[in-house]
Amino acid sequence: MDPRIVAISGPLKGQVFRLAEGAVSVGRDPSNRMPIRDVTVSRQHCVIEMKGDQTTVNDLESHNGTLVNGIPVSKRQLSHGDVLRIGQCELVFLTEADAPSDVPRVFYSDSSSADIRKTVRLQDPHLPAPSPSQVGRMARDLDALVKISRTINSIRDPQELQRQLLERIFEVAPADTGVILIIDQPEEEPTSICAYDREGHDSPQVSVRRGLVQRALWEQSAVMAEDSGDSQTAENAVCVPLLGVQRTVGVMYLTSRGADRKFQNDHVHFLNSAAGIAAVALESLKAENRRLRAELEPSDGLVGDGKSMRKLADLVAKVAQGDSVVLIRGESGTGKELIARAIHAASSRSDKPFVAINCAAIPDTLLESELFGHEKGSFTGAVAMKKGKLEVAEDGTILLDEIGELAPTMQAKLLRVLQQREFERVGGTRPLKLHARLLAATNKDLETAIKAGEFRQDLFYRLNVVSVAVPPLRKRREDIPLLAIYFATKYAQKCNRPFKGITPEARAVLLNYEWPGNVRELENAIEHAIVMGACDEIRPEDLPENLLEIDSAKPAGSSYHVAISELKKRLIRDAVAAANGSYTEAAKALGVHPNYLHRLIRNLDMKSELREQENE
Repeated sequence: MDPRIVAISGPLKGQVFRLAEGAVSVGRDPSNRMPIRDVTVSRQHCVIEMKGDQTTVNDLESHNGTLVNGIPVSKRQLSHGDVLRIGQCELVFLTEADAPSDVPRVFYSDSSSADIRKTVRLQDPHLPAPSPSQVGRMARDLDALVKISRTINSIRDPQELQRQLLERIFEVAPADTGVILIIDQPEEEPTSICAYDREGHDSPQVSVRRGLVQRALWEQSAVMAEDSGDSQTAENAVCVPLLGVQRTVGVMYLTSRGADRKFQNDHVHFLNSAAGIAAVALESLKAENRRLRAELEPSDGLVGDGKSMRKLADLVAKVAQGDSVVLIRGESGTGKELIARAIHAASSRSDKPFVAINCAAIPDTLLESELFGHEKGSFTGAVAMKKGKLEVAEDGTILLDEIGELAPTMQAKLLRVLQQREFERVGGTRPLKLHARLLAATNKDLETAIKAGEFRQDLFYRLNVVSVAVPPLRKRREDIPLLAIYFATKYAQKCNRPFKGITPEARAVLLNYEWPGNVRELENAIEHAIVMGACDEIRPEDLPENLLEIDSAKPAGSSYHVAISELKKRLIRDAVAAANGSYTEAAKALGVHPNYLHRLIRNLDMKSELREQENE
C-alpha cells in the first residue's frame, strides 16, 4: 500500500503528498505540514491522520468545511479514490499503485526477412490471392476504421460521436441515409436517435422498419432487406446491432435506393467492425457519464456525521439489499424522499428507474390512472393508451409519498396490488405483473389514522414490513453545521458567488433555532442567505427574520433566554446612547451590520424605548 494525496486542482495542482504514520495538518497558515495559500481555507482547516492501514480526515470547525466526494464531513475514514475538497483545492486519496505490477510488458525485436518469408509460406496455398480491387477495398476499409478509432478517441459527447461515426461510414457504404438508435429493450422505443444523410443533413426523415430492428437485436447479427420493384426506387436496408462488452447498446440502420446500390457482404463485414468499435465507446461514455453524475450528485446524499445519521445510514445500507416493502416515516421536510433515493441507489436496481409519486398532490379521480395507467377510450379524454407509474418503474423502484393521504378506494386497490403483485390499467382486462420495488413515505401517524378509520389496518401491515424512521433536525443538531455548509456550497456555485464560510454568530443562530420545517427549512434559509448576503460569509443579518426572532419567541419563564435578551437590550441602549442616537455608529461600535441592528431592535421591540431615550 502506498497512501498519498494527489492535488488535481487549485493552488496545489500537480503536487503529490506521501502519507506516513501520524497526522498531517492542512490549512492556510504556513506552519501546517500541507499549507494552502487560499483565502477560502481556514488557518487550521483539517487534519489527515494515518494509523496503521486506516486514514481519516478531521475537520477543525473550518469556515468553509471539508468535503469528501461532495459531502461536508466532520470526521471520515478515507478510501481509495475519495476526492477531498478544501477551499479551491481538489485532492484525491490513493492507496493503490497507478498500475498493477503484474501487467504484462511488451518487448520489441527486429525480425529477419527469413521469418517473414516463413510466415508467408505457412499460409493456406489453396486460398486464391486477392485481386487488386479486393486489396483496394481492404485498404479503404482499414483506412475508414482507423479514422473511426481516431474519432472515437477524440470525442466525449455521445451525440456528436454518433454523427461523426455515420459520416465516416458513408465513405465506405453506399448508403443514402443512416440512423443510430440507442435502445434498451427490443420492444421499447429508442431513448436516443441520431440521423444523417449523404447530403450532410443532421436530422433527415428516415423510415426505419421496426421488424428489421427487432430481428437484429434478437439475433444479435446484421440483417439485410431488399425491396423488389422498380430498380431505381427499390429501398435496400441493413441493420447492424451495436454489441457492447456488457450489453447491446442499440442498432445502426442504413438505407439506399436502387438495384446498383445494394449492400454487399464486404459492406456488412465493415459495418460489423465499425459497430463493434462504436458500441464499446458508447457503452464506456454512458458509464463515464453515470460515474460523473454520481460524483457531482453523490448517490447517498446523506449529510451528517451524528450518531442518529450514522445509524440511519447503516439501516439504509441493510434495507437496500432486499426487495421488501419499506415504510419511511418522519416529519415534513426531514428528507424522506432522499432516504428512498438512497435505498434505490444502494440496491441492485440502481441502474433502473426511480419513480416518485405524491399521493396528496394528485386528485383522487386522476390518481388511479397515474398509478395504473389506462387504455384508449377507457374514459373521456383517454385518446391513447398510457402506462402508469407502476408500469413505467419496470424493474426499478417506486416511491408512494404521502401514502397516508390515499382515499379508501385507492387503499383497497393498492392492497390488492401488494398481495397479488399485479394490476390492470383503467379500462383494461389483461393483468400486468408488478416488477418494481415499492417504498412508501408518510408524515402522518398511521396508527392514529387506523383508530380513526382513515387508514386500512391490513394495508398498514403490508406496507410496514420494514420501517425506517427519519429523525427531525432538532434531534440531530450536531449535523446542522455540516448541512449548512453543504447547502451554502451548493447555492454559492449555482449563483456564482464566492463563499468563505459561516460566521460563529450565524452558526449560533442556526444551532439555537428549533427548525419546525426541518432540513427543507434549513436549505431555504441558507439559500436566502446566499442570495441576500452582501459578503462572502454568511452573517446573522443574512438569515431570514424568523430565525432571529428566537429570543423573543421563548417562553417568559425561560430565565436563560430572558437574561440573554436583557443583555442584548442593554448593549444596544449603551451603544445608541454613546453614538448620540446614530444607529450606523452604534452598529459600528457593536461590530454588526446596520441592517442587522435595525432588525434586532425591531425583534426585541425596542423602538419606543430608544425613542424615549433619545428625547430625554
